[in-house]
Amino acid sequence: MDKKVTLYPLQFKEVYKQTIWGGDKIYKYKGQEAPAPGIGETWEISAMEGDASVVANGVLAGKNLIEITETYGAELLGQQVYDRFGGRFPLLVKLIDSRQDLSVQVHPNDEYAKARHNSLGKTEMWYILDSDPGAKIYAGWAKETSAEALPELVKSDEVMEYLGSHTPHPGDVFFLPAGRVHTIGAGNLLLEIQQASKITYRLFDFNRTDAEGNKRELHIEDGAKVIDYQVKESGATPYDREATDTPVVLAECDYFRTSMLQLTDDYQMDLSARDSFTILFVDNGAVTVNDTYQLSKGQLLLVPASVEGLKISGKGAKLIESYVPKK
Repeated sequence: MDKKVTLYPLQFKEVYKQTIWGGDKIYKYKGQEAPAPGIGETWEISAMEGDASVVANGVLAGKNLIEITETYGAELLGQQVYDRFGGRFPLLVKLIDSRQDLSVQVHPNDEYAKARHNSLGKTEMWYILDSDPGAKIYAGWAKETSAEALPELVKSDEVMEYLGSHTPHPGDVFFLPAGRVHTIGAGNLLLEIQQASKITYRLFDFNRTDAEGNKRELHIEDGAKVIDYQVKESGATPYDREATDTPVVLAECDYFRTSMLQLTDDYQMDLSARDSFTILFVDNGAVTVNDTYQLSKGQLLLVPASVEGLKISGKGAKLIESYVPKK
């Protein structure tokens, strides 16, 4: 990168992904024209090779998040984040539109992913933005199974009867630690916050084929090794939906702490003790940050760790904020 400039809150051009199961909800939600049909995902904040987000605002416009992370290091990430993740941006933020059911899948933990793929594992969370009537989220096991039974079970849609089935509503939160089997049913639009990893083990894909008649690859052997087979409640996480002008925690783990903030007045956000970047996402309304950065519904802002505080203006707005907590 050229000469360093003073780091500031960053907005990005999203990376859009056309998929066989994607629809048109993401850009309708944002109030924009879709750049192409069948968009299943937009990668809103990404430092993944080949899919890095490009800055859209200020003097760093045109630079991607990988370059910026390499140049600014702990100034962007926070020292504790930099030390933990070797200077890599550790989160990936997406919007997902499931016009059809997604594949049944599971993700490995850090240890397995490191040994098998030299990658981070994947723990993630979903925040539901919209759901059609009758739409489902599937997470965890509702019936007992095992690694030995899995190969036969996933040969047909019988596997769906074994998964925990949940009826989602806007604002619902689903936390998915590595090892929890899951899928997004048709008719959902959601925000996904996850570890920066592309490692997914696909177990069942409804026997779909592409335009050439080919089925997508399955990963039964790896999946069977990393699945948590316990039967447990894996539904939406309860939280106080009525609280205003104070962050309400939605999901918290070693990799991210995500909260909801509903505003009735201007809000001062103290970031000085975090030692982490902060991601802001607008779910409802519009906000102005530090009297400079204007965000409307569906837009995000990456706030560097070097920024110690924010003034957020936007009465009636709902924000989702996420950062990497100290261990």
